[in-house]
Amino acid sequence: MKFGIIFLLITLSSFIGHTVSTVTVVADPTETIHPSEKAHPLVDQHAEHYQQASLPSLKQISFSTSNSIAPYFFADKPQGVQYDLLLAALELNDIAIKELVHAPNLRAQRLVNTKIIDCMVNTPDNVEGMFYTQSLIEYQNSVFYLTKNHLQVNNVQDLKPITILGFQNAKNYLGDEFEALATASSSYSEISNQKSQVVMLFNGHTQSIVLERRIFEYYRHQLRDKLNTSLPVTEVALFAPAERKIACHDKHTAAIVDLAISTLKQSYRYQEILDLAEKNSYQPAQYYNQLTR
Repeated sequence: MKFGIIFLLITLSSFIGHTVSTVTVVADPTETIHPSEKAHPLVDQHAEHYQQASLPSLKQISFSTSNSIAPYFFADKPQGVQYDLLLAALELNDIAIKELVHAPNLRAQRLVNTKIIDCMVNTPDNVEGMFYTQSLIEYQNSVFYLTKNHLQVNNVQDLKPITILGFQNAKNYLGDEFEALATASSSYSEISNQKSQVVMLFNGHTQSIVLERRIFEYYRHQLRDKLNTSLPVTEVALFAPAERKIACHDKHTAAIVDLAISTLKQSYRYQEILDLAEKNSYQPAQYYNQLTR
C-alpha cells in the first residue's frame, strides 16, 4: 500500500510538471519571434496604401513657376514638356490645375509662402516653411561644341583654354570647380538669352556653350531655317543631372502632388511624353495632340 501511494504521487507529479511546462511554452508572452515569423513585406505596402488613402481630397491645385523656360513651360500657352508631365500626373488622380502663374523666381516663391498659390514648380532647395515632392523631371546641363573643332573636353579643367558662353548665373549652379574656373577665366562669359547662345555657337562666335540639353535642342530646331544647325555637335555632360522638385505651403498638398508624380512615373504616359517631345525636338505644337489623354 505504501509503495502504491508513492508510485501514485510520482506519476501525478510528472503529469503536472509536464502540463505546466507545455502551457508555459505556448503562452509565454516574452518569447522572441524568429525573423522568419515577422510581418510579410506586403503589410508595409498595405499600410502605405491606407496612409495615402487617408490624405484629404483635392480637386484643384494652383502652381507658380518662372516666367518661361522653353521647352519646359511657355508663358503664352498651356504647353511644354514639364507642363505636360504635371498635367498628366494630376489627371491620373482626378485633379485639375486651378491656375499656373508665371513670375520671376523670387515672386513665384513668395506667392506660395503667402499662400496665394498652393505650390511652386522648380523650387530652390531647402526653402524654409515649404514641403517638397520628389523630382518631376531632371535637367541636364552640358557643354556643347561643334564637332569639327575637335575640342578635347573630358572634365571641367579642360575648359580653361576654350571660350565658353554660359547661361545667366550658370557659375552659381554647376558646382564649386566650375565656379572657380569661370570666375578666374577671361574666356568665360554669361548671357540671359539662351537662344542667342545657340546662335553664337553655330555662328562660330564662341567655341562652346553651357546649356540645358532639351533647351539646346529646342532652339537648335527653331533656328534651322536661319542657320546651318545641322552641323554635328558634341555634347559633354560634365554636370550632374539637376532634380526639379515641387514645393507647397501645405504638407498634405505636397503629399498629394508627390503621390500623383509616383503614379505617373509608374505608367506608360511618363515616358510617352518624354519620347514624343524628343522626337519632335521639343516643339510643343507638334506633339501636343499626339499625347494619349
